[in-house]
Amino acid sequence: MKKEEHGIQCGVFDSNILRRNNAKSQNRVVGCFELELFHSDTGVSYVDEVCHPTRRGMLLCAKPGQIRHSEFPVRCSFIRITPGIDPRIDEILQGFPTCFYMEDDGEIEELLGSFAKLGSHVLGCSEEDWRRVRISAELYGILYRCMRLWQERRDVKGDAPANRLARDAYEYINEKYGGDCSLKTIAHDLHVSPNYLHTVFRQSVGMTPFELVTARRIDKAKKLIMAGEHTMLEIAQATGFCSQSHFNKVFKSVTGQTPIAYRRSLLEQY
Repeated sequence: MKKEEHGIQCGVFDSNILRRNNAKSQNRVVGCFELELFHSDTGVSYVDEVCHPTRRGMLLCAKPGQIRHSEFPVRCSFIRITPGIDPRIDEILQGFPTCFYMEDDGEIEELLGSFAKLGSHVLGCSEEDWRRVRISAELYGILYRCMRLWQERRDVKGDAPANRLARDAYEYINEKYGGDCSLKTIAHDLHVSPNYLHTVFRQSVGMTPFELVTARRIDKAKKLIMAGEHTMLEIAQATGFCSQSHFNKVFKSVTGQTPIAYRRSLLEQY
């Protein structure tokens, strides 16, 4: 189902109805701005080879020139905007993240209603000037709401990745890096395969789960060394290393110094 007017196309895409015999769509080059709000926790969307498992409340913003395809089933409300109809809208959408997830069901329902309302404005209103005003007003309202929700999400999550699975793993590591944080354990607790988690996390975060675990452990070790209240063995145990020798080896590979040399360098600064 779609409606189109003044360079804006909107409606609802349901692969169970429109692509019922296909498991996925073909790769295609995005020609306009594509804003999509997903209804359910099924399917996967790929943008420039980055995987975004679709969840209810996932907002996807694909931009002209990107390459994308989807694994079905998916159902989403969509708005497609031709570049150049309003330079301000182009600027806003270029600054959007490719994907972020909303958690509050009330906010999701409200935004779905706004998508539907825009569709009714595109379809109706016989007075041409008023039609353009109403369409523009509703579209700006949607973009404002999306920007506000994204900013609130960033304020809460800081540097956490937008992809929901990667974000869940990121938060898991931040909380549990001092214990058993192997890829197998994280994947098991998040109910996905280790290979899939490794791929999604690396694409979204720019490093592997193992690299983030190591970074968190070394950062914590530095703070404990700086405090000067623990032995190196105690620090190794507190940061999740299996032995002091393993801690020494990893610490030196990351910092270029052994833990003892690092502590000495701190003392020499005073």
